Amino acid sequence: MAQLIEFIGNHLALVAAFSGVLVALVITIVQGGGAAALSPQQAVLMLNQQDALPVDLRPAADYRGGHIINAVNVGLQDIAAGTTKLDKNKARPLLVYCESGTQSRGAVKSLRKQGYAKVNHLQGGLAAWRGEQLPIVSGK
Repeated sequence: MAQLIEFIGNHLALVAAFSGVLVALVITIVQGGGAAALSPQQAVLMLNQQDALPVDLRPAADYRGGHIINAVNVGLQDIAAGTTKLDKNKARPLLVYCESGTQSRGAVKSLRKQGYAKVNHLQGGLAAWRGEQLPIVSGK
């Protein structure tokens, strides 16, 4: 125990940084930040078994270049403003994704605040989907 106290005293900045990261991680988990992430395999099950609607957050040009089958292209600014073409799908499960999975987390929170109860995001985004060699369609 004395060694631990000595270590903390000698490395106060390191211990403070570790504590900050640990607190941030716990807050994220408690708020449900990690609960909505689905692996590509889990996403396929959700799409097939629950008739989930894929929501592509990428720019329209990227969407036309390749997207998940039956995906709807919605901009992040539209989600933030609450003006999306998703209103008729509030009861339907949604699978939100972007290119890498970083922007979709914020979109999930916004959509939940707007009353969409069944919202998940694709962990790793479309890059992870491609990495698993899952089907992508091009064009509109």
